[in-house]
Amino acid sequence: MKKKNLFVAVVCSILSVSSLAACGSGTGDSVSEIADSPFKGQTLEFFNWGEYIDNTQETNVITPFEKKYGCKINLSTFDTNESMLTKLETTAYDVLVPSDYAIEQLAVQNKLQSLDYSKFKTYAKDKLVPSLKEDLENLAKDVNGVKGFDLMNYAVPYTWGMVGLIYDSSVISADEIKQEGWNALKQAKNKDGSQRKVCLYDASRDVYSAALAANGLDFVNPNDEQISTATSWLKEVVNSGAKVSFSTEEILDDMPNHKYDICLDYSGDAAYSITNEVDPKSPLKYYVPDAQPGANVRTNIYTDALCITSTCKNVDLAYAWIDYLCQNDVAAKNTEYIGYTTPLNDVYEAETGEGGYFADIGDAYRITATDGDHFYRYNAELKAKLDELWTSQIHVL
Repeated sequence: MKKKNLFVAVVCSILSVSSLAACGSGTGDSVSEIADSPFKGQTLEFFNWGEYIDNTQETNVITPFEKKYGCKINLSTFDTNESMLTKLETTAYDVLVPSDYAIEQLAVQNKLQSLDYSKFKTYAKDKLVPSLKEDLENLAKDVNGVKGFDLMNYAVPYTWGMVGLIYDSSVISADEIKQEGWNALKQAKNKDGSQRKVCLYDASRDVYSAALAANGLDFVNPNDEQISTATSWLKEVVNSGAKVSFSTEEILDDMPNHKYDICLDYSGDAAYSITNEVDPKSPLKYYVPDAQPGANVRTNIYTDALCITSTCKNVDLAYAWIDYLCQNDVAAKNTEYIGYTTPLNDVYEAETGEGGYFADIGDAYRITATDGDHFYRYNAELKAKLDELWTSQIHVL
């Protein structure tokens, strides 16, 4: 998914004295303390999404760690999981932040280390948001002939979210969204009679997950008949009489300007659009449709997570860096900077509670996983099939 700095301007303008002090708390370590650091002179190659860590001058979380331990964090960035995977073929990194299915692919290829939780001083699995932790535990289980994947054996969640619908509540009512769910994308007209402007995120996996869920079908391992049903549903969306567009990161700017009435989108990107709403009289809202009656699939849940590569040169430094990013104060700065939901429960509760930074953002940040929310799995054959159908049968309509 596309990452974009969400709140940097706001953060810079409302920093409190206490947060500034916390930001600088790691910079005043004595020479003797640094001299005793086991990481003095070491370098860590950190490969992350663009604008996905707070490295602004005012609230930088990288420099305090470097100064405390006398080490260097070299930050490199990527814009898609696929470009990250390609870069790994020629360049060595120590810590990565892939999405769930890419983590599984890297694990299958023996490119990640299994985590030794005894090396963490701060992080533990029970510090995760309970519903996220439960879904990750479910991911590790074998279901319907599909072997489970223990993501937490290889990765520490950094952010998480869901695929859902962002819509303009001035032309589409909350009642319609709740009643129609994913099928709201198929409606030709808004409540005022105007032609509905629909946007589908231009990624086969995302649109097919919604199409399958709309028909009560799971997207983890669909058969050909189920994929055909989803393809027909998508054709109905495109041919509904609504004005249908396909887009990716442009949605981040287009939705706040009401270019579309409804859009299939990531919760983190929806949070950006809601925060940057230009017309307060017609606020944008976010909704994840319920599962179809009798079905156990609601939507795609995702996590971007911290992993240590099998070629990592300074393994103990890698553990210390991941542990540091899981400190409540550091995690709070990061989530406020990028806008994606934190996986750490204490931070989540503080950020969404009364007076919290995200208290007024709504369901785009304040999300709860259910047993009907499923992770994508690494399945090269399925991805190739969906890509071909999306390109040849849907995108051309």
